[in-house]
Amino acid sequence: MSSIGVIVSQDSAVYNRKWLKKFYKIFDDANRNGVQFNDMTRQSVFWQRAAAALLWAAGAFVFFRWLLAPLLPFLLALGLSVVTEPWVERVRKLLRVRRSFAAGVVTTAVLLVAGGGAGLGLMRLGTELREWTARLPEVMAGFPAVWNGFLDRLGNWYAASPAFVRRALDALAQALMDRGPSLAVDVGGWLMGTASGLLSALPDVGLFLVTTVLAAYFTSLSYPSILAFLKRQLPPAWQSKCRASAACFRSTVRKWLRAELTLIATTFGILLAGFVWMGLDYALLAAVFTAVVDALPVLGTGTVLLPWAAGCLLLGNTGRGVALAALYAAALLTHTLLEPRLLAGQAEVPPVAALLAMYLGFYFLGVGGMVMFPIIMILVKQFHDAGIIAIWK
Repeated sequence: MSSIGVIVSQDSAVYNRKWLKKFYKIFDDANRNGVQFNDMTRQSVFWQRAAAALLWAAGAFVFFRWLLAPLLPFLLALGLSVVTEPWVERVRKLLRVRRSFAAGVVTTAVLLVAGGGAGLGLMRLGTELREWTARLPEVMAGFPAVWNGFLDRLGNWYAASPAFVRRALDALAQALMDRGPSLAVDVGGWLMGTASGLLSALPDVGLFLVTTVLAAYFTSLSYPSILAFLKRQLPPAWQSKCRASAACFRSTVRKWLRAELTLIATTFGILLAGFVWMGLDYALLAAVFTAVVDALPVLGTGTVLLPWAAGCLLLGNTGRGVALAALYAAALLTHTLLEPRLLAGQAEVPPVAALLAMYLGFYFLGVGGMVMFPIIMILVKQFHDAGIIAIWK
């Protein structure tokens, strides 16, 4: 069978489909099964998409590596303006006032609510710390008896242990005695370095907060002109895609927040029920604190419950220690089983896809990737459904 390769350019001035059909008919009449057309348009489209993907990846790397930190106050202000813009328009139309006044009122209200919530939380935490500090002498007065009782139980357990366990414990005790002074120096140095780092970061944090607040006011005041300026920088063909991308991004953020808030509320309910059942004095505060810690990317309920359970067991409160460990197991199991299903339900993908995104995020970027990759998965799914990108069929 003969084969004739024909390369056709994609130039609109030369590329004529009617002429191509005539050309094909001539060779097809000669040998119907012997003609193969290698259209270069597919290869050019592939290389164009590959180059665009590489450019987007390079731009994303540069942005997250060097530009995100200095631009973060202004990005937060822009995001706050996007959220508050409908309320600004409602206030302006309802009260028939200038936009500057409506923007100032709405932004002030939002900042007062956010700052007031944070302030109340800090005040409550300070109150609990003062009460705990007041009880500290009483706790320390009973600590020697508790410590001696712990040493007695440890000695009894050591005497009843097999010989190989005693040899291992002796080696561990000797290593701790040898490393004790240097370990104390290392821990002290780490504490001093952490404290000095926190103190040195206070001016930067203050400047960041002040810049964010001022940027929020100025951005909300000039939001229509800023939006018009950004639109003018885009080609007309890109503007519709950018509007669709922005809508998908807002939908993705809402869906992710809905899933995370549901997960936090579920964890909070489990913790509150467990703390009330154990008869804790500050069950509500402890449940709120532990649920907030669990929502942080690097931390979890084990950051609070496991050291707490270990301390109870060491101090002889075996029942509470076991109850805290069981509560941690229940919260961990619920979190592990519920999170993929919630993310999958919000993104309308199978739960195994959400689980795969979380695992790949942990594998490549650690704990932070477990938060980032599911968000990227939901965003890509929204872009695909909106027709902005076409990755799968």
